[in-house]
Amino acid sequence: MINSTFKKIINDTQQKILKLTKKNGWLWFYKMHQKEVINASKKLLKLYPKANKKIVLISSWLHDISKYYAKNTKDVPAVEKNHHIDSAKIAERFLRSYKLNEKEINQIRNCILRHRNKPPYRARTLEEKMMTVADTLSHFTSIFYLTYFKFYPEHSIEEMVKNNLAKLKRDWRDIQLLPKAKKLVEEEYKILKKLLENYQK
Repeated sequence: MINSTFKKIINDTQQKILKLTKKNGWLWFYKMHQKEVINASKKLLKLYPKANKKIVLISSWLHDISKYYAKNTKDVPAVEKNHHIDSAKIAERFLRSYKLNEKEINQIRNCILRHRNKPPYRARTLEEKMMTVADTLSHFTSIFYLTYFKFYPEHSIEEMVKNNLAKLKRDWRDIQLLPKAKKLVEEEYKILKKLLENYQK
Protein backbone atom coordinates (compact mmCIF):
# COMPACT_ATOMS: atom_id res chain seq x y z
CA MET A 1 0.00 0.00 0.00
CA ILE A 2 1.53 3.29 -1.06
CA ASN A 3 1.51 6.27 1.30
CA SER A 4 -0.93 8.33 -0.77
CA THR A 5 -3.50 5.50 -0.71
CA PHE A 6 -3.04 5.08 3.04
CA LYS A 7 -3.53 8.79 3.68
CA LYS A 8 -6.63 8.91 1.48
CA ILE A 9 -8.20 5.92 3.27
CA ILE A 10 -7.56 7.49 6.68
CA ASN A 11 -8.96 10.85 5.59
CA ASP A 12 -12.01 9.34 3.88
CA THR A 13 -12.71 7.05 6.84
CA GLN A 14 -12.52 9.92 9.30
CA GLN A 15 -14.90 12.01 7.18
CA LYS A 16 -17.30 9.08 6.81
CA ILE A 17 -17.37 8.45 10.56
CA LEU A 18 -17.76 12.13 11.44
CA LYS A 19 -20.68 12.37 9.02
CA LEU A 20 -22.34 9.38 10.71
CA THR A 21 -21.69 10.77 14.19
CA LYS A 22 -23.45 14.01 13.32
CA LYS A 23 -26.33 12.23 11.61
CA ASN A 24 -26.99 9.71 14.40
CA GLY A 25 -25.75 11.59 17.48
CA TRP A 26 -22.53 9.70 18.20
CA LEU A 27 -20.07 12.58 18.47
CA TRP A 28 -19.65 11.84 22.18
CA PHE A 29 -18.71 8.22 21.35
CA TYR A 30 -16.25 9.42 18.73
CA LYS A 31 -14.55 11.69 21.31
CA MET A 32 -14.67 9.15 24.13
CA HIS A 33 -13.69 6.00 22.23
CA GLN A 34 -12.63 6.43 18.61
CA LYS A 35 -9.97 9.06 19.27
CA GLU A 36 -8.65 7.11 22.25
CA VAL A 37 -8.28 3.93 20.16
CA ILE A 38 -6.24 5.83 17.58
CA ASN A 39 -4.03 7.30 20.32
CA ALA A 40 -3.58 3.86 21.88
CA SER A 41 -2.65 2.35 18.50
CA LYS A 42 0.05 4.97 18.02
CA LYS A 43 1.49 4.24 21.47
CA LEU A 44 1.49 0.49 20.77
CA LEU A 45 3.22 1.00 17.43
CA LYS A 46 6.11 2.62 19.32
CA LEU A 47 6.27 -0.37 21.68
CA TYR A 48 5.93 -2.90 18.84
CA PRO A 49 7.59 -1.29 15.79
CA LYS A 50 7.58 -4.53 13.76
CA ALA A 51 3.82 -4.31 13.30
CA ASN A 52 2.37 -3.06 10.02
CA LYS A 53 1.52 0.54 10.91
CA LYS A 54 -0.87 1.09 8.00
CA ILE A 55 -2.90 -2.05 8.72
CA VAL A 56 -3.16 -1.22 12.42
CA LEU A 57 -4.23 2.40 11.92
CA ILE A 58 -6.80 1.70 9.19
CA SER A 59 -8.24 -1.10 11.33
CA SER A 60 -8.38 1.23 14.32
CA TRP A 61 -10.45 3.73 12.38
CA LEU A 62 -12.86 1.11 11.03
CA HIS A 63 -13.16 -1.38 13.91
CA ASP A 64 -16.46 0.01 15.29
CA ILE A 65 -17.95 1.53 12.17
CA SER A 66 -21.20 -0.48 12.40
CA LYS A 67 -21.97 1.14 15.76
CA TYR A 68 -22.20 4.58 14.17
CA TYR A 69 -25.23 3.41 12.17
CA ALA A 70 -27.26 2.84 15.36
CA LYS A 71 -30.06 5.41 15.62
CA ASN A 72 -29.95 5.70 19.43
CA THR A 73 -28.42 4.19 22.57
CA LYS A 74 -31.28 1.68 22.87
CA ASP A 75 -30.03 0.05 19.67
CA VAL A 76 -26.48 -0.36 20.95
CA PRO A 77 -26.82 -3.60 23.02
CA ALA A 78 -28.24 -5.35 19.94
CA VAL A 79 -25.62 -3.82 17.63
CA GLU A 80 -22.81 -4.58 20.11
CA LYS A 81 -23.34 -8.34 19.95
CA ASN A 82 -22.15 -8.73 16.34
CA HIS A 83 -20.48 -5.39 15.69
CA HIS A 84 -17.11 -7.02 14.99
CA ILE A 85 -18.68 -9.10 12.20
CA ASP A 86 -20.78 -6.25 10.80
CA SER A 87 -17.92 -3.75 10.98
CA ALA A 88 -15.60 -6.19 9.17
CA LYS A 89 -18.15 -6.53 6.33
CA ILE A 90 -18.68 -2.76 6.06
CA ALA A 91 -14.92 -2.17 6.10
CA GLU A 92 -14.28 -4.75 3.40
CA ARG A 93 -16.87 -3.19 1.07
CA PHE A 94 -15.48 0.27 1.78
CA LEU A 95 -11.86 -0.73 1.14
CA ARG A 96 -12.58 -2.34 -2.22
CA SER A 97 -12.77 1.12 -3.81
CA TYR A 98 -9.06 1.73 -3.08
CA LYS A 99 -5.90 0.31 -4.59
CA LEU A 100 -5.33 -2.45 -2.06
CA ASN A 101 -4.44 -6.06 -2.69
CA GLU A 102 -6.43 -8.97 -1.26
CA LYS A 103 -3.85 -9.64 1.45
CA GLU A 104 -4.14 -6.09 2.79
CA ILE A 105 -7.94 -6.15 2.73
CA ASN A 106 -7.95 -9.52 4.51
CA GLN A 107 -5.49 -8.29 7.15
CA ILE A 108 -7.64 -5.25 7.94
CA ARG A 109 -10.85 -7.27 7.90
CA ASN A 110 -9.35 -9.85 10.28
CA CYS A 111 -8.07 -7.16 12.66
CA ILE A 112 -11.62 -5.84 12.90
CA LEU A 113 -13.24 -9.27 13.04
CA ARG A 114 -10.94 -10.40 15.87
CA HIS A 115 -10.71 -7.20 17.90
CA ARG A 116 -13.03 -8.54 20.60
CA ASN A 117 -10.75 -11.59 21.05
CA LYS A 118 -13.71 -13.91 21.62
CA PRO A 119 -14.18 -17.41 20.18
CA PRO A 120 -14.21 -18.21 17.34
CA TYR A 121 -12.42 -14.94 16.48
CA ARG A 122 -9.34 -14.93 18.69
CA ALA A 123 -6.62 -12.40 17.86
CA ARG A 124 -3.64 -14.23 16.35
CA THR A 125 -1.28 -11.97 14.41
CA LEU A 126 0.62 -9.07 15.94
CA GLU A 127 -1.64 -6.59 14.13
CA GLU A 128 -4.82 -8.35 15.33
CA LYS A 129 -3.52 -8.32 18.90
CA MET A 130 -2.67 -4.63 18.59
CA MET A 131 -6.21 -3.88 17.46
CA THR A 132 -7.63 -5.79 20.43
CA VAL A 133 -5.30 -4.12 22.90
CA ALA A 134 -5.76 -0.60 21.47
CA ASP A 135 -9.52 -1.02 21.80
CA THR A 136 -9.08 -2.25 25.37
CA LEU A 137 -6.62 0.47 26.39
CA SER A 138 -9.16 3.10 25.35
CA HIS A 139 -11.47 1.84 28.10
CA PHE A 140 -8.89 2.92 30.68
CA THR A 141 -7.96 6.27 29.17
CA SER A 142 -11.51 7.58 28.74
CA ILE A 143 -14.77 7.67 30.72
CA PHE A 144 -15.81 4.32 29.21
CA TYR A 145 -16.76 2.63 32.49
CA LEU A 146 -18.76 5.69 33.57
CA THR A 147 -21.14 5.43 30.60
CA TYR A 148 -22.72 2.17 31.78
CA PHE A 149 -26.11 3.64 32.70
CA LYS A 150 -26.35 5.42 29.36
CA PHE A 151 -26.80 2.00 27.78
CA TYR A 152 -28.46 0.14 30.66
CA PRO A 153 -30.55 2.73 32.56
CA GLU A 154 -32.82 0.03 33.98
CA HIS A 155 -30.00 -1.76 35.83
CA SER A 156 -29.29 -1.39 39.53
CA ILE A 157 -26.01 -0.14 41.00
CA GLU A 158 -25.27 -3.73 42.03
CA GLU A 159 -25.69 -4.96 38.45
CA MET A 160 -23.48 -2.16 37.17
CA VAL A 161 -20.72 -3.01 39.64
CA LYS A 162 -20.92 -6.75 38.88
CA ASN A 163 -20.92 -6.25 35.11
CA ASN A 164 -18.20 -3.61 35.16
CA LEU A 165 -15.97 -5.86 37.28
CA ALA A 166 -16.49 -8.69 34.80
CA LYS A 167 -15.69 -6.33 31.93
CA LEU A 168 -12.62 -5.04 33.78
CA LYS A 169 -11.39 -8.62 34.21
CA ARG A 170 -11.84 -9.35 30.48
CA ASP A 171 -10.15 -6.09 29.53
CA TRP A 172 -7.13 -6.80 31.71
CA ARG A 173 -6.93 -10.32 30.26
CA ASP A 174 -6.91 -8.92 26.72
CA ILE A 175 -4.16 -6.42 27.52
CA GLN A 176 -1.94 -9.41 28.36
CA LEU A 177 -1.87 -10.19 24.62
CA LEU A 178 0.84 -7.51 24.44
CA PRO A 179 2.70 -7.57 27.79
CA LYS A 180 4.42 -4.22 27.19
CA ALA A 181 1.00 -2.53 27.10
CA LYS A 182 0.27 -3.26 30.76
CA LYS A 183 2.44 -0.41 31.99
CA LEU A 184 0.38 2.10 29.98
CA VAL A 185 -2.75 1.69 32.14
CA GLU A 186 -1.77 -0.34 35.19
CA GLU A 187 -2.57 2.48 37.63
CA GLU A 188 -5.98 3.11 36.04
CA TYR A 189 -6.78 -0.61 36.26
CA LYS A 190 -5.90 -0.76 39.96
CA ILE A 191 -7.99 2.34 40.76
CA LEU A 192 -11.07 1.12 38.87
CA LYS A 193 -10.82 -2.33 40.41
CA LYS A 194 -10.49 -0.92 43.92
CA LEU A 195 -13.43 1.48 43.51
CA LEU A 196 -15.73 -1.23 42.17
CA GLU A 197 -14.65 -3.82 44.74
CA ASN A 198 -15.04 -1.30 47.58
CA TYR A 199 -18.73 -0.98 46.78
CA GLN A 200 -19.19 -4.73 47.22
CA LYS A 201 -17.73 -4.70 50.74
